[in-house]
Amino acid sequence: CMSRWTRRVSRWTRWASRWTSCMSRWTRYVSSYTRWVSRWTSWVGRRTNCMSRWTRWVSNYTSWVSRWTIRVGRRTNCMSRWTRWVSNYTSWVSRWTIRVGRRTNCMSRWTRRVSRWTRWASRWTRYVSRCTSCRSRSVSRWTR
Repeated sequence: CMSRWTRRVSRWTRWASRWTSCMSRWTRYVSSYTRWVSRWTSWVGRRTNCMSRWTRWVSNYTSWVSRWTIRVGRRTNCMSRWTRWVSNYTSWVSRWTIRVGRRTNCMSRWTRRVSRWTRWASRWTRYVSRCTSCRSRSVSRWTR
C-alpha cells in the first residue's frame, strides 16, 4: 500500500515538476514578450514624437511660406503700381519734351525770320541813310 502511495506521490511530484518547468518557461516567454512590446511601444512613441515634431515643423514652414508669398504678392503689386506710375511719368515727360521740342523749333524758325527781317531792315535803313546823305549833298551843291 505504501509502495503504491509512494509511486503516486513520485508521479505527482514529476508531473508537478514538469508543470512548474513549463510554467517557468511560459513565464519567461511572457516576460520576454512583455519586454519586446514595451520596447516596441517606446520605439513607436519616439517615432510618433518625431513625426509630431516634423508635422509641427512642416506646418510652421508652410505657414511661413504662405506669409512670405502674401508679402511678395503685396511687394509685387506695389512694384507693379510703381512701375506703372514711372511708365506714365516717363510717357508724360516724353510728350512734354516733344511738345517743348516743337515749341523750340517754332521759336527757332520765328527767331530766324525776325533775324532776317532785322537784317533786311538794317540794310534798308543803311540804304535810306545813304540816299538821304547823297541827296542832301546834291541839294547843298545845287543851292550853292
